[in-house]
Amino acid sequence: MAEGGGPDGRAGPGPAGPDLKAWLREQFCDHPLEHCEDTRLHDAAYVGDLQTLRDLLQEENYRRYGADVDVNHHLTPDTQPPFSRRLTSLVVCPLYISAAYHNLQCFRLLLQAGANPDFNCNGPVNTQEFYRGSPGCVMDAVLRHGCEAAFVSLLVEFGADLNLVKWDSLGPESRGRRKVDPEALQIFKEARSAPRTLLSLCRVAVRRALGKHRLHLIPSLPLPDPIKKFLLYE
Repeated sequence: MAEGGGPDGRAGPGPAGPDLKAWLREQFCDHPLEHCEDTRLHDAAYVGDLQTLRDLLQEENYRRYGADVDVNHHLTPDTQPPFSRRLTSLVVCPLYISAAYHNLQCFRLLLQAGANPDFNCNGPVNTQEFYRGSPGCVMDAVLRHGCEAAFVSLLVEFGADLNLVKWDSLGPESRGRRKVDPEALQIFKEARSAPRTLLSLCRVAVRRALGKHRLHLIPSLPLPDPIKKFLLYE
């Protein structure tokens, strides 16, 4: 990432640049700034503030701040489906932000809280309008940003669609980025070449059936504790 640039390579906040919240709103919110959703969750993912993420993802704080682990394109609290625009960049997504800045624990917490492992988005996605050379999904971003193997393993465990990564996206256009981690790439290749286990598929299916806003109810289910922990990825 160029100094002073955003994680997708466009002008934006570097580690010492402008405030991330203001930049996100300027780039991706179609409404006046005073009507844009609070971006505390994005800020926390950016700096790797795990405790703030935990606090925001508690049910009470979710209702207060709208700290959804997935985004809609506008980052606004009043936008309802059908969305007037589709997501055209991953840079607004908390998962992408935490991966781009290698905040593994935040990345894991977001997935545990139900973040979509492919696009980290609630609504429609238009990958055709993604910037040329930019990652086409979260897994693509993890590989191209040189994230360690643990990031790839988490996405595989949480049910990411591995076929969304196109091999040419790891070719010449990714030059100038951090080099792809060899171990991470190997894990990705192995995962894509082999079917997922039935146990893994069942866990993903149960969590999706529950929905991210009911995952916090798993501890109250009439199930043995080992199964509850398994569903919670603990």
